[in-house]
Amino acid sequence: MKSYEPEEANRIGLEQKSASPRVLFTTVYRNETKPYDYIGANSRSRWFRFRWPRNQSFGLRFLKQNIPEIEIAEFPTFEDYRRRLAEGWDVVGLSFYLSETEEALEMADLARASGKVGEVWAGNYGALTPEIKEKFDRVFVGYAESQVAPYFGRTAERIVHPPLIEHLDTTFGLKLNIYGALFTIRGCSVGCKFCQAPCFCNRPSPLPLESIDRVLSYYQEQGIKVVVIEDESFGANRRHADRVVDLLDEHEMVWGCMARADYLRDKIDEWAEMRRTPKRRSCGWRNPVSGFAGAAIGIENFHQEVLDDVTKRERAEEILETVERLQHHGLGTVGYYMIGFAGDTKGSMKEDIERLAALKLDLTQICVLTPLPKTELWEEIDRRYGIFDRDYHHYDGKHLVWNHPSITPSEMERVLDRSMRRVNPRTAPLRSSARIWKKAYQEAGLAGIRELLSYIFRANRFDYDRGPRMLKADGD
Repeated sequence: MKSYEPEEANRIGLEQKSASPRVLFTTVYRNETKPYDYIGANSRSRWFRFRWPRNQSFGLRFLKQNIPEIEIAEFPTFEDYRRRLAEGWDVVGLSFYLSETEEALEMADLARASGKVGEVWAGNYGALTPEIKEKFDRVFVGYAESQVAPYFGRTAERIVHPPLIEHLDTTFGLKLNIYGALFTIRGCSVGCKFCQAPCFCNRPSPLPLESIDRVLSYYQEQGIKVVVIEDESFGANRRHADRVVDLLDEHEMVWGCMARADYLRDKIDEWAEMRRTPKRRSCGWRNPVSGFAGAAIGIENFHQEVLDDVTKRERAEEILETVERLQHHGLGTVGYYMIGFAGDTKGSMKEDIERLAALKLDLTQICVLTPLPKTELWEEIDRRYGIFDRDYHHYDGKHLVWNHPSITPSEMERVLDRSMRRVNPRTAPLRSSARIWKKAYQEAGLAGIRELLSYIFRANRFDYDRGPRMLKADGD
């Protein structure tokens, strides 16, 4: 088994096959009875709620865009995967997360047993798990374009951003919006002790602005006017982020991002003013609804001593100030919060959840504190308390896997269930919808309402089954 860190792979290269190699990269097979839905994983409403289905792999689409020789399979059924193996491959690469480790190992065993596969590779965040190294021929850590490209006798120096088109729908099946996902910088160097992102890639690398401009143009051509920036922390490179905001404005996009409060706090007023100020275009006035629409923020905890302990490097009051400023401008707010720290009790968590619910965020993700491989938190918790559960299915932020000093796993499960019901009540989707439609009307009158209705129409007419789309790089 060979394991490559990004720098090592770039230095030594991967050997190029004399003939064109056949390579299939795939995610783990999908659960047909319970497909993953991000909002559903953080909400307990059985009445009405928004759905954000997981139907494509961003990482695999980046690989396909920049190394077109590979083939990809996104969330195949188990039988689809078995049939693809029968086609014969020099390499089958598995992209998976920690909680999908068992499925990935099952797929690796099946690939070897087929007799039709040369090597089996592993990548994505699941590749950080120590136990998997001996199960794969090669394990890649970090964003893998430049690591895999030499296998085909090529390089991937300037990353081309692929089109990534998703939708938001409801439990009734109606699609509400279609949007383009955007990455502007990949990697994180902040170093919060609970987060695997710096372990995966601790040298943030901005994507070329021309690549971002190209994919925004594609979205615009497809009639897609909403962009969600999926960076771990938009604004890690502030000058680059400012240029990206200018491009979003030029393309008249509605957009949101996930960012640290210390960056957002200094930008919210400016971005809100950009949204309010129409600009004259050669073809007439700009779109009636465009500009900054909101942000997702890692609140993590209300107690400063906890934030300091996990090296969050932000002040609790500044985070809350940022949330208040977003809401003051009528912008969307998504919050990330963690429970189950060593000092937590059932009583203290109940108090904190009441405070969190009072913020009335559009969506709140609550996770149980979970030690993840390679992080400082993993080493600390294992040393001080012990990690008793090594079933990686439970490493999804919804289970207690270590010996908490005052709470049992079953108690934590009940606390989490009550907490999610409290912060994401059945009325939350209606509250968010009212805010969005009200703001559109305030800013653009009936034209704003027509614009939102066009999103619904476009989302329900778009062909999502055309497979991965690719953009041409410069010079193609």
